[in-house]
Amino acid sequence: MLTRPQPIGILPFPAGLLLLPPSTAPSAASAREALMRGGTPTDWPRQWEFVARALEGDRDGALTALDAAAGEADDVANYNRFVLSGDMEALAAARACGDADVQALAEVAAFVQGAVDTPPAAHELDGELAAVARLAQGAWRMERDEAEQGAATLAEGVEAARASSPLLAAQLQSQRAQLLPTATLAIAAWRDALQLAEGAELPQLRADLALGLALALHESAGAQRQRLVEAVNWYQEALRAGITIESRAETFALVQNNLGLAYISMPMTSAGDKIRLAVAVQSFREALKVYTRDAHEAQWSSAMLNMANALQYLPSSHPKENLIEAVNAYEELLAVRNKALDPVGYARLLANQANALAHLGMFAPSIEKLTEARKLLSWHGEDDAAAALLEQVERINAQMTAGVAANGDSDDVPGEDALLGGE
Repeated sequence: MLTRPQPIGILPFPAGLLLLPPSTAPSAASAREALMRGGTPTDWPRQWEFVARALEGDRDGALTALDAAAGEADDVANYNRFVLSGDMEALAAARACGDADVQALAEVAAFVQGAVDTPPAAHELDGELAAVARLAQGAWRMERDEAEQGAATLAEGVEAARASSPLLAAQLQSQRAQLLPTATLAIAAWRDALQLAEGAELPQLRADLALGLALALHESAGAQRQRLVEAVNWYQEALRAGITIESRAETFALVQNNLGLAYISMPMTSAGDKIRLAVAVQSFREALKVYTRDAHEAQWSSAMLNMANALQYLPSSHPKENLIEAVNAYEELLAVRNKALDPVGYARLLANQANALAHLGMFAPSIEKLTEARKLLSWHGEDDAAAALLEQVERINAQMTAGVAANGDSDDVPGEDALLGGE
């Protein structure tokens, strides 16, 4: 009989599918507790050394340790042997064993290993063992684009594991959150997952859960200041939990770009709020350490545009340098924006660059770009935006006539931004 609970489903594959055989070693209890938290025991029972080798990525060593600790006729050993090697004879032996739990889990492992195409119902399983079966079923539902059924299956798994294996329940809940149809439901699921994972020794899981909640809050926030502030806090928690440029560069860039977007999306209620623009610009700069024009053109364009828009209004002791940087950023973006395929987007870039040029007192090139942008917008049915640019041209002409330098009062066409999701 298996000693319960098992840390199954918590650790990365293949270790996450292995079963711990019974052990009377003095270190067994503490080792089990560590594994249930997602940690690595400091003292492994001899019968569990194969799990330690599997966690190190040494499958051959794991198989050797497994064979040294168990006989060929051991039911749990046959199951573990199949998980580690895909040996069909070991699978047949596990299927034919006298332990109903091992038999059912063998079918789950067969699906995960690709030996069968459909996951088992596994109704005889309970607790964390049932949750692993529901995880496999949920993955199968997602492959078939059956989001509603997948979410319901994962919900069953969450409840099955909630008491016996909270960390496994957290992982199922995070999968479920991505399938839910409304922001309210998704946010509640992410919060529950974070609570279930409290105290876990898996920093990457904590980081991913924090990022998932931040994205859900951000995507549903609109201009709600409170929700944007909370999204910022969870983005920062994701960074503190271990998302770094060294370990997960693209995810780090995603978080930084979205952090900047959240800052500039907050309503400006006081002059002090503009200080957030400096933090936003720094976040976009961090994202651009990863996003390059050649390797990540879409993400690079988004971060560059967001940074250029923020630079125009950044409170600073050297506003001229910021405006020049913004003008140059727009110029780089214009070089990659296809005028024929996206004339409205091209026009908005021109308008924002013209606005920065006007702030610099460079009226002639500003008017030239505003005129081109106005024509493009007018030709493509953006009459209100085109009219706003005509008014801007008239104001600049009035300033030129009066010999007054631009003082930053001109309005620009709103820039584009992008809230990015996924790795």
